[in-house]
Amino acid sequence: MIESNGFYSLTCLPRDMADRLKGLSRDRSEWPADFAADYKRIHVQFSQDKAEFTSWIRKDRDSRMNRTAKAILLCILDCVNCDTERCDPGHQYIADELGISLRTVERTICRIALAKWLSITRRGRTSTNFYRVTVPVEKIAGLLDYVDGLREQRAEERERRRAFRPEESDPTKVADHSESDPTEMADHDPTEMADHDPTNLSGKHMNRTLEAEHLNKGSCSDRREVTYPRESIPVHEAHFGEWVRRNIPDPTRHREAFRLLRERKMTPEILRRLAA
Repeated sequence: MIESNGFYSLTCLPRDMADRLKGLSRDRSEWPADFAADYKRIHVQFSQDKAEFTSWIRKDRDSRMNRTAKAILLCILDCVNCDTERCDPGHQYIADELGISLRTVERTICRIALAKWLSITRRGRTSTNFYRVTVPVEKIAGLLDYVDGLREQRAEERERRRAFRPEESDPTKVADHSESDPTEMADHDPTEMADHDPTNLSGKHMNRTLEAEHLNKGSCSDRREVTYPRESIPVHEAHFGEWVRRNIPDPTRHREAFRLLRERKMTPEILRRLAA
C-alpha cells in the first residue's frame, strides 16, 4: 500500500520499470532475473492492496456509499492496470457489467468521488474519464476504529453469554423499582362504580318520551296514524271484494287493489296510500 500526502493508493509498477517493460519480450523467461523478481513482488503487493481496498469499501458506512455505489467502485477497482496504472472504463461498460442504467452510473460516480474514494480526471466529451482509486488515511483510520469498536462490543456480548449461569438466576426477581413501581396498582376497587343510578335519566323514559305519554303517541302532535297489520290482508280471492270495499272507499282504485292482491304485492304501506 502506498501512502502519500495523506492518501492511500494502490501499488503499481514504477514509471522506470514500466518504460523498461516496453522493451522486453513477452516471454517472461527471457527477462532479467532481478527485473522478473521485482515485477512479481509488485504484482503480489498490488493484489494484496486490491483485497485490502475491497475490504475497506465494503465496511464503509458513509450514507453516499450504498450498495450500488460500492458495486460500481469495486468494478472500477477491478479495471486498474498494475503495469500502466490505467483505469478508464466507460460508463456504458460499467452499466453493462452491473446490469444497471447509464444514468445510475453517471449519478453514482459523483457520489463516490464526494465520499473521497475516487480521483476523476475528465478527458473530453468523446473520451472516457481517467480514475485513480485513492482514499484519505484519516477516513480509513476512523473506519477501522468503528469496526474495532463493533468487534469489541460483540466480544463483550459473547463473554456475557458465556458467563451466564441459568441455574443461578431467579426469574421471580425483577430489577428494583422506585416508588413509581409499575407493578404496584393504585389502591382502588375497580368494581365500585360511581354512586348513581343509570336508569334515572332526568325523569325521562328510556325511549326518550315523557313517562306519562303513550309510546305510540308523538310528543308534538295528537294525530294518530292508522296501521294495517299484514295479517289482515286476505290471500284468498273469495275475500278480495268485501275486503277492498271495506278498506278502500274510492271505487276508482279498486281495480288496482284487486291486481295487487292477486299478485301478492299488497302491503300495509300501499294499502294506506290507496285508502287515503
